Amino acid sequence: MSKWVFKIKLNGVYRARLVACGYSQIPGVDFTENYSPAVHDINFCLLLIAKMIYELSAKIVDVESEFLYGDLDEEIFLNCPKGMPRTTDQDALKLQKCIYGLVQAARQYHKKMVEVLKSIGFEGGDVDPCLYMKRDKNGLIYVALYVDDNLLIGDETAIE
Repeated sequence: MSKWVFKIKLNGVYRARLVACGYSQIPGVDFTENYSPAVHDINFCLLLIAKMIYELSAKIVDVESEFLYGDLDEEIFLNCPKGMPRTTDQDALKLQKCIYGLVQAARQYHKKMVEVLKSIGFEGGDVDPCLYMKRDKNGLIYVALYVDDNLLIGDETAIE
């Protein structure tokens, strides 16, 4: 099942989203895992302390439309939404990527984010699955993941 969600943003922009009704998903059939880790609070505090002691730069990055990037591990079918022009007698759509409302959307986004971080040279995630580090010619940078919000702490040249 899905539904349309309409919203008028504060800047006057209209937004329309097709959202899955996650409550209609069946555990073990439509999803197996739904847990998305977040940075441990102690590691978050240690990063802030390191920032103050070593006078590092910090930046918070919010990923726009984050849940649309995750790759699905399961086959998910959605009823055709109202207003969709039909060229055939199709009753359902097969999702290629996650959409808002899916139970596993946050987990799949986290997996994709970790994959991207590791592909550009970040290391870590062993002790805390949401803390990554990279050291290169630009300096040192730490990335702490908290669902779709990321805290970057490190040398100013590395953050930019």
